[in-house]
Amino acid sequence: MFDFDSAYDRKAFFSTKWCKYGARDVLPFWVADMDFPVPDFLLTAIQERVQQHPILGYTDTPDQLVETFIEWAFHHFQWELDPDWLVWIHGVVPGLNLTVRSIGTPGDKILVPIPVYPPFFRLAENNTRVMVTSTLVKQDQRWLMDFEHIESVCKDCEVLAMCNPQNPTGRIYTEPELRTLADICLRTGTVLLSDEIHWGLTLDSQQPHLPVASLAPEYADNTITLLSHTKTYNIAGLQVAVAVIPNKELRTNFASTQEKLYGSISPLSYAAAIAAYADRGPWLTKLNAYLTKNRNLVEQTVAAIPNLSMTPVEGTHLAWLDAHQLPVEDPTAYFESFGLGLSPGADFGARQMVRFNFAAPHHLVEQGLQRLQEAASCAFS
Repeated sequence: MFDFDSAYDRKAFFSTKWCKYGARDVLPFWVADMDFPVPDFLLTAIQERVQQHPILGYTDTPDQLVETFIEWAFHHFQWELDPDWLVWIHGVVPGLNLTVRSIGTPGDKILVPIPVYPPFFRLAENNTRVMVTSTLVKQDQRWLMDFEHIESVCKDCEVLAMCNPQNPTGRIYTEPELRTLADICLRTGTVLLSDEIHWGLTLDSQQPHLPVASLAPEYADNTITLLSHTKTYNIAGLQVAVAVIPNKELRTNFASTQEKLYGSISPLSYAAAIAAYADRGPWLTKLNAYLTKNRNLVEQTVAAIPNLSMTPVEGTHLAWLDAHQLPVEDPTAYFESFGLGLSPGADFGARQMVRFNFAAPHHLVEQGLQRLQEAASCAFS
């Protein structure tokens, strides 16, 4: 039995998500952090590491983690990995920056399809590069990459950085889409950087997640894939991720850059990672089933509101809401005035949009949607 319904007082433990609004009556559905307890088998692994040894010092990557991760990749994706391809890092966001910094030289261009997770917008500034964007196109209620535009600008870019499952639109890109993108990158000599941190959140699994590098050896040789278990198992506070880099030159430059910037990873993060990648139990299936019910409720509610809309969510626990038809200048501030804390679309490169994180107990999501309905109805009064 897994408990996704209980509500916890997260403010008492300084939760970034819950402390943002102070004492105001605002329900937080913004940052991509789930309001569900960590599964017991991960907590047990952390406790056992503390009990086994009382010292939590600088720690090398455990052999068991490498072996477990390789088994995990084959189990989930039939993806055969060489242990030499793996570079363990502090998190996916550090990995994004390490990739951009380790390829090319200052002043080079990087291409980013938008809207996208806010740290992508800081990659150019952080690493003295120039950002080029390509806007996703909504077609038949799905957000699609504009491949014609991507190919036209990609030839001048050293790196194309994307995320799949896509944050904030909730798309899980299909195999034909991924192959088209990977082929463009091969033709233009552009390294494909793929953030796949939401790999496990596939909801009802009508569209399974596929690592783009797993589709062909030539794609793998031109791709840096960033993966972590921390979103799927809700342990963002125990950060650790892995960069899968089959290309030796790319991997050497990436690892060298990391050594200059970061120290070792927490042994407790490693312990939790081993337990997560070893998981073959029902927890993730139950989580996705619960998230699917929440998603369905969000979609049904938004569909009944005349001046709001959203596209179907295939993966992640994030709904991308279109508030263009509401007569309000700042949708995020407007919804916040009704006690609903959402992520502003401007942070993702799309004004008049908001992001609703529905990874919370069902009754909290219901309360949030009631406030959403009230706010939308009052906008025209």
